[in-house]
Amino acid sequence: MASLRHRVRTIALQALFELDATDHGPDEVVARYLQDELLPSEGERFLRQLIFGVWEHYSYLDRIIEEAAPSWPVNQMPGIDKAILRIALYEILIDETEKTPVKAVINEAVELAKQFGSDNSSRFVNGVLGTVVTRYIEGTANREPGIEPRDRDAGDQQPDSDPYDL
Repeated sequence: MASLRHRVRTIALQALFELDATDHGPDEVVARYLQDELLPSEGERFLRQLIFGVWEHYSYLDRIIEEAAPSWPVNQMPGIDKAILRIALYEILIDETEKTPVKAVINEAVELAKQFGSDNSSRFVNGVLGTVVTRYIEGTANREPGIEPRDRDAGDQQPDSDPYDL
């Protein structure tokens, strides 16, 4: 059985995909998913945090994605890949509450991409996240004012391939 956190990330992926593709409001979408899914209070809290956190910072997250994969404009990217990347980047660069290890976030994102994305999604997601970790966690790239990535060991996660080699 999948872990609670994996299940919550799957629900967050679906909700963020919906938010991006429709004009539904985040409060409405979250309320519906919470009504449909029987989550313990910890799961509800994590779901709200992911969805509202990503939605609040999506412009910043999209700029990071575009910097890491300039050959793939975010507005032309498959919605599933975009939602997976936004969730992972939120957890890696912004979230101060959970402090999930970077390697675990990348592994979860790659698994979601394998499960829900296209044949190349997992390689693409891994490549983009590897590039971001190198630039923003290990490197000294410019960051949005007021948003500093968490100071964590990024592990030894490296991209399997060049994110532009699709």
